Amino acid sequence: MGKRLGVIGYGWMGQLLGRVAAEIPGVKLVAVADPAGYSEKSAVGLRLFRSPEELGARLYLDYGEMLKRESLDAVIIATPEPLHVDPVLQAVSAGCHVFLEKPIARTLDEADRIIAACANAKRKLMIGYILRFEPAYVAIKRAVQNGEIGKLKVAYGRRNGSIDEARRLKGRTSVTNYIAVHDIDQILWYHEGVAVKTVYAKAVRGRVQEELGTWDFSWSMFEFRDGSLGVVETGWGLPENSWGDAKMQVIGTKGQCALDFVPMNLMTVAPEGWKFPVTRLWTEVEGRLVGAVQTEVAHFVECLEADREPCVSGMDGRRSLEVALATEMSIEKGGEIKLPLQ
Repeated sequence: MGKRLGVIGYGWMGQLLGRVAAEIPGVKLVAVADPAGYSEKSAVGLRLFRSPEELGARLYLDYGEMLKRESLDAVIIATPEPLHVDPVLQAVSAGCHVFLEKPIARTLDEADRIIAACANAKRKLMIGYILRFEPAYVAIKRAVQNGEIGKLKVAYGRRNGSIDEARRLKGRTSVTNYIAVHDIDQILWYHEGVAVKTVYAKAVRGRVQEELGTWDFSWSMFEFRDGSLGVVETGWGLPENSWGDAKMQVIGTKGQCALDFVPMNLMTVAPEGWKFPVTRLWTEVEGRLVGAVQTEVAHFVECLEADREPCVSGMDGRRSLEVALATEMSIEKGGEIKLPLQ
């Protein structure tokens, strides 16, 4: 029997994840909830996204009402970061499993409440770290896991974007907690089982700081308890309408893996200039969205059907959040931050 899903938060990621869920065979996207409703204006991104009506889903302005009226197996929660806890608590109370878009929360206390609520209700919790499902990033994990490059010694992740993304979020969070957590999570995954001991970070302030009150770029270095290092470079201060870059390099005692993720294998040029279309995280093929995002949501659905735990757990989300928070603390206070934070 197919699974009945709902979406809470129908902004950029909610629309992306909702369409993907609706296109998975055997899944019924029953309802979508967002206090802003839906309009063509809110459909960001070259009509990749669909209205709830197009996806066969009912639209609610209140997710509590949706959870009360609809019989759902699971929900995808893609609300802004400050609004993660209550939707999760209400969803598990209604008997739903939860796919929660990253980061898990704003604070470790909030993360612990989310994890405990799902565990107590015996509901599955998956955190939406899309890079865990991108084949090139997965290949690095496999190389480390199989010992192909020896013992991990250094991992470097880079992800820089334009000021347009910062403006879209209107200063509600830092680039560290919104973007850097992707690469933090990847490095923690590559060096799975080894705890982080200290974090030291610096930030650069420019136009984003002036407009929105949060730094433009940050560099973070964290030391694992075995002496290995992780470095994450992140920013959203590049010029308008520009495409950023993303890299991952993992160096071991016997070799290395080096990934240059942009321009995602494809460059195009038009009268307005060069473009680098997204092709590997999500793209449309024969009327369906495919790519890492489809693999990610399909994995969540498969876990529901097979009654197994998702590969990205709530504790994974908590660990990457802790390093991100330590990064922010180091930037604000100066100096090295010791982990665990609590």
